[in-house]
Amino acid sequence: MNKKWILGLGLGAGGLLLVGGGLVATGYWADRAMGGGVETLMNTQERAQKVAELNARHPFQAPAAGKVLRLDEARLAAYLAAREATLPAYEVLQKETLEYVQAHGSELNSGSRSAILKAAGASLRMVGKAQSVLLRNLEAQGMSPVEFRSLTTVVYPPPEAPPAAGAAMASQASDPSDPANLAQLEAQLAAITPQLEDPKLTEAERLQLEQRRAGLRKYITQMELASGKDVKDANAALLKKHAERIAKAANPTFDDLLTRPLDAAGTAGLPTP
Repeated sequence: MNKKWILGLGLGAGGLLLVGGGLVATGYWADRAMGGGVETLMNTQERAQKVAELNARHPFQAPAAGKVLRLDEARLAAYLAAREATLPAYEVLQKETLEYVQAHGSELNSGSRSAILKAAGASLRMVGKAQSVLLRNLEAQGMSPVEFRSLTTVVYPPPEAPPAAGAAMASQASDPSDPANLAQLEAQLAAITPQLEDPKLTEAERLQLEQRRAGLRKYITQMELASGKDVKDANAALLKKHAERIAKAANPTFDDLLTRPLDAAGTAGLPTP
């Protein structure tokens, strides 16, 4: 039985109770089984309302699918400030979770339905306190949860799964903006310069090479823009500038438990016990 499972249990159980019939249907049973479950779930609804309010008050347009978000240094600073200010609340959450596991671990390991529901209620309350702190810090920075999550995907991108060999080959063959294809075109462009220095070239041959060089330069520029290379390069420079601060605030579990569940469309999935 691990700490992350206890934390995730509350998020998953809370979502099931809310979606499965709402507060009226769970009513007195939920309140007893989860140790004050109705109040806890009402607090969850209040946080969801706060998320909606912040998103409306500070609208943010995330980039279209496949496009890269261009980082702005001022917004990156606001993002990191909100994250840093929330980390102490996350540390309290970790401490409370460890204490709960130590106190109730044997009951939870027994698989008791009552113990699991009480853990779900406790988890919702513990996670909820930290999420409330994050929402207050976002409000202080004039930032919506949508912007916070979008920035998280750029500052702390999830690890990418390696593609299958066949898929990788197909991607290279079909995607002209693939780095390998860009490298080939840049090599072709570089090869034209020494050819133009050949004194034996006729005017027609020189004109043909110059036209080809101009065409390659234009095509490479278009491909780089389509691939977002300019945005990626600018982002990389900004992330490098603030690398020490970003590293100190890095915490994947923080994002799993506090950032991802702020999406009003659903709740985090249950981690594996």
